[in-house]
Amino acid sequence: MIYLKVSKNSTVRKIALDMAFLASHKRIRFPKYYFEDGLYLSYKKKINETAVDEYYLTKDKIKKEDSDFFYFDFPFEMEQVLSTAV
Repeated sequence: MIYLKVSKNSTVRKIALDMAFLASHKRIRFPKYYFEDGLYLSYKKKINETAVDEYYLTKDKIKKEDSDFFYFDFPFEMEQVLSTAV
């Protein structure tokens, strides 16, 4: 499972991604009603590195939208993205 995170008021909240859509379309489908500033996912720049970076989902990265969802490109290999353990 991959989660987006948002840090506010000294807490980190996690929101699960739609993994079925991500696996079949290689895009993030994210409900509009959950979108807020500061959403990010943690990833490694290279699979075998230990350094972690954050990829922020911002309005300028929206590739498509419909009445209920925003769609973002997923520019990573699944192995690069850190899961729930972090």
